[in-house]
Amino acid sequence: MLGSGVGIPYENNFNFWDPLSVPPQTGGLSIWLKWDTGQTIGAGLVERWRDSSGSNNHASQTNSADRASATGGGADFESGEGDHYDFASQVDISEEEGFIVSIVCDIESVGSNMTILGLNATTHFLEFQSGGDNVRIRLGSTTTTISPSSANEFHSNVGKFLLTIVREKGATGNLVLYKNGSVLAQSSQAANTGDAEFATLGVRNSDRFFDGIIYEFLLYENSTDWTDIELQYMFDYLMNKHGIS
Repeated sequence: MLGSGVGIPYENNFNFWDPLSVPPQTGGLSIWLKWDTGQTIGAGLVERWRDSSGSNNHASQTNSADRASATGGGADFESGEGDHYDFASQVDISEEEGFIVSIVCDIESVGSNMTILGLNATTHFLEFQSGGDNVRIRLGSTTTTISPSSANEFHSNVGKFLLTIVREKGATGNLVLYKNGSVLAQSSQAANTGDAEFATLGVRNSDRFFDGIIYEFLLYENSTDWTDIELQYMFDYLMNKHGIS
């Protein structure tokens, strides 16, 4: 389980924190698509979203028909138009390695599975499952469904929210789900220790396109599990920034 944290008292320290504050030995920031920053926009469409992590994993789309609309500092993906992006390089996460995915988004439909991260293949993906209740992830050769005990957590009527998926490092590989900084109880604890390969945003394999607005996106690879306080820094940073309560 994640620790309770030590060191500087938590109180209001998120004011001095940003995603690059995390020590490399704790979490390597692989991708940071930062709100209202680094977008190349043409004709109202996002051509390129610069990676602010320093890893140069910029998200780009050469085909104008497949570009999301620039809106509110983020990007509005239309599943019916095939909007999606390719990262400059593939992110590889080792078996049993910890990782954190955080996304600030607003879902516009729940009628079909919608990919957050993909590989231009069916072998690795992270997606919202149709219906707005569950998240699914395929790591290694195993697809795992993360099912909150409460329904409609990811529905089209909930507005902007922060979703965070944490895989704990080690042989268990527990997958912990957070919404707006609070852990979501699961009907059965999800776990998957498999490796991950991600190269696309908003598409799996020319299918399951994302439908909604992505305001900010972060991906960390962890050699050490984050403490609860370190996670809270990130939650408060993103929630205050995006007006999420």
